[in-house]
Amino acid sequence: MTRSRPITFLASAAAIPLTALAVAACGGGGGAATAAAPPASKTTPTKTATVRVAKSRLGRILVDATGRTLYLFKGDSGSSSACSGACAIAWPPLRTGATPRVAGGANAALVGSNRRSDGARQVTYHVHPLYLFVKDKKPGDVNGQGVTAFGAAWFAVSPAGNQISNQHPGHGSVSSSSRRPASAAAPQPAPKSAPKPATPPVAKPAPPAAKTAPPAAKPAPPASSGIPQNNGGDGDSDNNGGPSDGDGNV
Repeated sequence: MTRSRPITFLASAAAIPLTALAVAACGGGGGAATAAAPPASKTTPTKTATVRVAKSRLGRILVDATGRTLYLFKGDSGSSSACSGACAIAWPPLRTGATPRVAGGANAALVGSNRRSDGARQVTYHVHPLYLFVKDKKPGDVNGQGVTAFGAAWFAVSPAGNQISNQHPGHGSVSSSSRRPASAAAPQPAPKSAPKPATPPVAKPAPPAAKTAPPAAKPAPPASSGIPQNNGGDGDSDNNGGPSDGDGNV
């Protein structure tokens, strides 16, 4: 009996460090797991969008704060956007985190926003939801003008909130390979020369004047009757009633 007590005591003493080691190991594992957990991600709020007016080859149009062209989609119904999914990738909506601002000629009374299906706020102008175009790479690009994609056409927007009707030379579908080349200008007809004045007809020469009739021949003196006049005997003119010939009318 006396020999068994030290053995039991030693067994109990050995168990204490093992228990402590096990507890420490469990605690260490929990600490390591806690340290490896990633911090909670924070959602970056959308910046407040700005709509302004800029000059382009289409005239004065709406652009965003960086100068990129803004478009309206003819497939939208009022302020409700019909562009989502793949459409929203090709035509990113102009999103805003607060009431949008205006600058450079845009009309503050026409600016607003609506809620998209994903909960984000999209800028509207004159009721039209506004979009960018993925193929516009720099300010002044209007590659989306007149493009027909996702069921309807896309147009740049005027400061009055209406679509710009001018067609860009590259209008067509979203795919650049399907865009139609600009048509060649129709040849202009050659200018017509002024008509030459009509040559007046040559006047016919007047007919020659009628020849005047020759003067009438003087009547021949009356033939002598052969009877001496005034008792004349030589038969000359003074003997036949003519003028005197100086012979005393003999």
